[in-house]
Amino acid sequence: MLSNYTDLVYIAYITKMFHLMNFSIRYFLAMSFAILIFITPFAQSSSCLDILPNPDVSSPAFQEFDRYIDVLGVLKFYAEPGVSDAELLHAASIGAELLDNDEDGLIDDVELGVQLSMVNSVMPLFFEEESPAEEAMMENFDETFCVHAVLYSEEIAPEAPLDWFSEASLEEILHTINGCGHVELYPSMFALWPAGASQLTQAMDLARGGQFLAVPGSYPEEAWFHYTDVTCDYECMAIEYLYWSIATNMGVLDTPEICEAIEEEWELCSPELLETTDLMVYWIITNPNNKLPQQAPNGIYCPIVPVSETTLKVQPNVYPNPSNNQIAIDLNSLSSNAKICVITETSGREVFAYEINSASQSVLLEVDLVSGIYIVSLYSKSEALLYSTTILIN
Repeated sequence: MLSNYTDLVYIAYITKMFHLMNFSIRYFLAMSFAILIFITPFAQSSSCLDILPNPDVSSPAFQEFDRYIDVLGVLKFYAEPGVSDAELLHAASIGAELLDNDEDGLIDDVELGVQLSMVNSVMPLFFEEESPAEEAMMENFDETFCVHAVLYSEEIAPEAPLDWFSEASLEEILHTINGCGHVELYPSMFALWPAGASQLTQAMDLARGGQFLAVPGSYPEEAWFHYTDVTCDYECMAIEYLYWSIATNMGVLDTPEICEAIEEEWELCSPELLETTDLMVYWIITNPNNKLPQQAPNGIYCPIVPVSETTLKVQPNVYPNPSNNQIAIDLNSLSSNAKICVITETSGREVFAYEINSASQSVLLEVDLVSGIYIVSLYSKSEALLYSTTILIN
């Protein structure tokens, strides 16, 4: 059994060595806030995400990265020198498309977003194996961030976003979202351990023709998922199985060439085969309650949303973070629109509300909250969400 994230990332790294080519309304609004979008005639030909300098260079684990993209406020993509801007933007866009599959600028599963944010989910993009950034992250790995998979520059193909032979972004980013998010958030559905404890692992046991805690000498003839990498244990198998199922349902594996290339591991390369053969996992991934992505990403994320009062020129500044029950907010470009400040627990329970004076440029909140992570949100007079962020109370 994996005891912590260190074990998870260890498996991810070891597996990578063998498989470089394979691998209450307010609350809803608060955690599904929109990305700032500028609409142009070319909105769907490029991604509307910003590449920024690495804000965490003082952290030993992140010191070697020079750029990053914060996707929807819940998943951070870091790139080291040698990884191109195009590769970083491509990978981050796929992450955004998986989290906001209908591309309306809002996270499809609000609770998943909260979970990914709480564990500080990270997708590292390394130039090559044993690069400075990889060495620094491995040497300084701790539980202040969650890494469930990694990507190398040679595995990112902006020009061929759905080419299974040259592009691993979909697989590795799904591993991260699933491993750091779904597994912990929805254990009855997605837990990887104990064996057979979740709907996912029960489905996998059927797909493998039995419950094998390690790779068997041979799989039963009726099995359609027969992963043979001995470095991949039961939990690793389950996360791989979830990837294969989601990717198949998206239709990205449905070509004769890919079907032939993957048949030794996974036989169900078309959505039709998945639906008619693996009934249980098909139900899991298409059940709307599970809010898993259904549409294949294309590496271009630029949701078309109306220009409205939610558009920010200069974002508010909420500080200090962490805080000791005194929170300052510089409203900046929202000074004329922000009328209500609400603080909620991550469960959605409102714990503090404050009416903002119309002439205020900034506010100072005196709160009395127990230690933990909270969501600070700003609303207009009509209670339209303008801005939201998380804060840690010590």
